[in-house]
Amino acid sequence: MFDLIIRSLTQRKMRTGLTIFGIALGIFAVVVMGGMSEHSNLTFDRSMKLTAEMIRVMPDTSLGGSLDDSKVKEVRRVPGVSDAYGLLMMPLDQENLAMGFGGDMVVGIAPEKQRVALKDTKLTDGRLLVEGDGNRAVIGSSIAREFKLKVGDELEVKSKRLQRATSITHVRNFTVVGILEYTGSFYDSMVTIPLDTAQKFYEQEKKVSVVLAYAEQDADPEDLSKRIELSVDNVKTISPGELRKQVEGQLVIFSLITVSAAVLAALIGGLSVMNTMLMSVSERTKEFGILKALGAERKDILFMTMGEAALMGIIGGIFGIAIGGTLVYYLNDILASKGTALFDITPRLVVVALLFATILGMVCGTYPAYRATRMSPMEALRYE
Repeated sequence: MFDLIIRSLTQRKMRTGLTIFGIALGIFAVVVMGGMSEHSNLTFDRSMKLTAEMIRVMPDTSLGGSLDDSKVKEVRRVPGVSDAYGLLMMPLDQENLAMGFGGDMVVGIAPEKQRVALKDTKLTDGRLLVEGDGNRAVIGSSIAREFKLKVGDELEVKSKRLQRATSITHVRNFTVVGILEYTGSFYDSMVTIPLDTAQKFYEQEKKVSVVLAYAEQDADPEDLSKRIELSVDNVKTISPGELRKQVEGQLVIFSLITVSAAVLAALIGGLSVMNTMLMSVSERTKEFGILKALGAERKDILFMTMGEAALMGIIGGIFGIAIGGTLVYYLNDILASKGTALFDITPRLVVVALLFATILGMVCGTYPAYRATRMSPMEALRYE
């Protein structure tokens, strides 16, 4: 039976090739769009693993965009809090916010708290911040790649300040003293500098963007989050569980948009399978009649016709995955020069794309196959 399927496809090389191309194009879209979705999900999962224990304490949005760093002490005094520290977070290049494709951030942190914040993240070179570092920085792997930096090099950081209704840009060079290993999380796009230096440079004296709190071993982070919000004035909190729900909701919407566009493209490819198979059935009416006259059963004709459609789906899927994977590889290579990445081709995505291509081919070949099985031998033999 398999040799009949192969012979049928090779006898109609042009039509078979165009059909496979249509499926490959659809699966290519599935791989590229799915790769974006997979990258977003993986980045979130890796980031959550690094920050899963943290309770985020932020300013009440109705009262401004920053917290007085005295809030750190207030949070520490809440029963159940084992530790807390503040971060000041700013865009790396405030002049080109729209151009900040990688979302690079400058994070001010007390040097003694950097090891706590990084958890198990290691350095590939250099050291962490220490007291008295001043204009020194520890950078993520994406920052190092984007700006081609190594330990001892200087990184230019910009800040904007308002002076008499005019925006003035200030520039300062920070010496790189450490480079973090790749984590696949937002840590890769961070430039970490001492908190007091960041506050002076950005004219945010005694201010922090967020306070990160850790629960004691026997304390429930969800309950502690609510307790902090009730105990400290003018703040709101996000527990680890709440953050996961919020981000997962956003990722679901993003995944639906990207995958829906890809599936639509794949379905268009599937229609080409159906069109090809319908024409094939019409042209091979006499062939099917002969096969039935020789004793072939309906299931044999059904298996052969659907097998052709499934095989075209598999071949188209393999080509689509190969082309999509190649494009994604080169796009990530180009984006690496900007310190970022947009795609992740995971084994799960490859399996789903191949299964989708196969099932698409079989489903779109079902009706043509059904039409082929309905022909009686005598009617088919008389067909011209």
